[in-house]
Amino acid sequence: MGSPKSTPQSLDTRALNKRWLENWQAVGPILEAERWARVEALTDDETRVAVQRLLELWRPDWPTDDGEGLLLQQRVFARARPNK
Repeated sequence: MGSPKSTPQSLDTRALNKRWLENWQAVGPILEAERWARVEALTDDETRVAVQRLLELWRPDWPTDDGEGLLLQQRVFARARPNK
């Protein structure tokens, strides 16, 4: 089996994807820095409100779920956090 032939549409799509990736590589770190600057600028009260809003979004996946899914997510995020 040979490789599939490239069509003009697939070449256009590849070019668009390449441009998007190049753009994201340039803009991504800028946006990440801004996001962290905003997080670091939060007051304790603003942080409490933001955390409360996030926790209010959680809903049990099943009637007997008392937060096991949320605890699992917290463990995953804790392991993914870079060591400082």
